[in-house]
Amino acid sequence: LQREYKIDLSELKNAGVAYYDEGSSVETITESGVFIAPKKERNFTLFYILLAMVVFLFALYYTVEYAKKNMEAPIEHIDNTVIESAKKNIQHLENNDTNVTIKGAESLENNDTNATVKAVGSEEQKRLPESLTIAPKTKVWVGYIDVVSNKKYQKTSKQAFDLDPKRDWILVFGHGYVDIIIDGEKKKFSKKNTLRLLYKEGELSELTFNEFKRLNRGNAW
Repeated sequence: LQREYKIDLSELKNAGVAYYDEGSSVETITESGVFIAPKKERNFTLFYILLAMVVFLFALYYTVEYAKKNMEAPIEHIDNTVIESAKKNIQHLENNDTNVTIKGAESLENNDTNATVKAVGSEEQKRLPESLTIAPKTKVWVGYIDVVSNKKYQKTSKQAFDLDPKRDWILVFGHGYVDIIIDGEKKKFSKKNTLRLLYKEGELSELTFNEFKRLNRGNAW
């Protein structure tokens, strides 16, 4: 026990040796010369003390061993099923995000493509003519007003002349015997009274007097 637990049991050892020496010693000699061991009452107190100490030491031994075992970190078995399930959920979320991103990018690309196509189509639809010619059939007074700047021009001519086809015009003629030629397409008018026209975004339309005044900011000319 001293070697196992590194404790000093010298006092206990000496007490045990003394006990057994005392029990086996001869104290008296009879007259006949025969050695007789003295009669002595047995004292069991020390025996019980020794027994109690032995029990205590064994209890101490098992207590220390039990404590050592509990101090050792147990090996825990991790449930791989939970980890795999979490990985699958994360991968599923990443795939969904990727799909959403791809779909969003495709949607943006499609929208951009559609917008480009529409813009191209719109440009084609709004393509302005390359030429605008005023061709009087007889000498006539012509007034023409730039719709954007409201700048006014006028002339009297029987010769054909050109206007900028990219701009919008309000046209007024002293009589209506004129032809308007747009990109080679001739529009003929034959009116003896005043003729009022609107040329806007390549389209030509006839105006009433009230419409003309409204577009001309309330002015008859």
